[in-house]
Amino acid sequence: MRKFKHIALIILVILSWTAFIGYGFIDGFLLRPITTQNTSEAFVEATKEKIDNEFVGNFAMTLIENGKVSKDFFYSIDKSVNKNTVFPVASISKWVTSFGVLKLVEKGRLDLDKPVDDYLTRWHLPESKFDNKKVTVRKLLSHSSGLVDDLGYGGFPPNETVQAIEESLTKASDTDYSDGVAIVGYEPGSKYMYSGAGYTILQLLIEEISGKSFQEYMTQEVLEPLKMENSTFVLTEKPNIQLAQVYKNDGTTREVKKFTALAAASLFTTTADLSKFLEANISSNVVLSEETISKMSIPETFINKIGVYGLGPHLYSQNDQNSNIIGHDGSGNNAINTAARIDLKSKNGIIILETGNYDIASGISDEWLFWKAGIADYVVMQRNKSYLLTLLIIGYIIIILSSIFIIREKNKQRKQL
Repeated sequence: MRKFKHIALIILVILSWTAFIGYGFIDGFLLRPITTQNTSEAFVEATKEKIDNEFVGNFAMTLIENGKVSKDFFYSIDKSVNKNTVFPVASISKWVTSFGVLKLVEKGRLDLDKPVDDYLTRWHLPESKFDNKKVTVRKLLSHSSGLVDDLGYGGFPPNETVQAIEESLTKASDTDYSDGVAIVGYEPGSKYMYSGAGYTILQLLIEEISGKSFQEYMTQEVLEPLKMENSTFVLTEKPNIQLAQVYKNDGTTREVKKFTALAAASLFTTTADLSKFLEANISSNVVLSEETISKMSIPETFINKIGVYGLGPHLYSQNDQNSNIIGHDGSGNNAINTAARIDLKSKNGIIILETGNYDIASGISDEWLFWKAGIADYVVMQRNKSYLLTLLIIGYIIIILSSIFIIREKNKQRKQL
């Protein structure tokens, strides 16, 4: 009977240890950051180790501390890059575009909650079993409009003619994994679904309301006021910029693509210019009021009660009360990956622009998220798996050896009695 009690107690302790490790993994308190030192220099050194273990064609990173650039790091296997080297940034374009949309809202020319179709003349949402009148600017900005396009624009080679925006919204020809049709496929406002076409509609909306091309409007109303001097949505408008080589993940380079979907995917910018854009989110700026900036980070779209999108930016804090981290990533187009994030509370941020790797910019930015704010994402959890498994096994060994020792000591005491 005593033997069974000992076994039951050992099993209970093992189960408790397993539960402790599991909770520590999910909650994050047992996870280790990419570096234990709280300096920009230490984070850069940890980043270098990541790059050494994966192929990266070129890489530009800026760290922001207390609202100011604290450290830059640049890497390239061929032509050098610096803070003024221009990279294609893919979907970070959407976040910058949201400034242009909300500028029209501030001027009273757009209503966030009015049906977007009421403003459009050159194209309209196709009929579906859902009410298109519920598709508003607010829902387009926050990826809750009901659109099911799943775009993803691949762009066009330099020698090809791009589609007209109306043609692209009817059926985009530069996508490999989607039907490319901008149509409402679920109840608007009922859930989150990322939509590239939603921002192409916003691009068309900007052109219709402003009477200008998207490039002209965004340059005049956002890029130039923020002094983003090396940034453009149309490369031909900036012929003298220092353009980064675009590497594919096999190590070769390719020509830069051009896009119909400028708002969703076509921003070309630098770490220096994006630093100015991030600064506009944490201090007074000449484009948007502080009240509007504040509204942009309020959750509009949720997954499992966790806010994931505001009016343009992605929300990274996962309901954490000690931070308010917003931003956007960009990826795809063999092989671009970019990330820009800023904590509105601490004013710490990170920018990574790179080509040649599909996910290292997002992965390192996830590491920064845990390093700075203690918010564990998938990348951090996966990196810590082997460490926690080792910790789990060591705990099992200690429990078993300690139990054997305690049982033997008790048996010795009983025999002496």
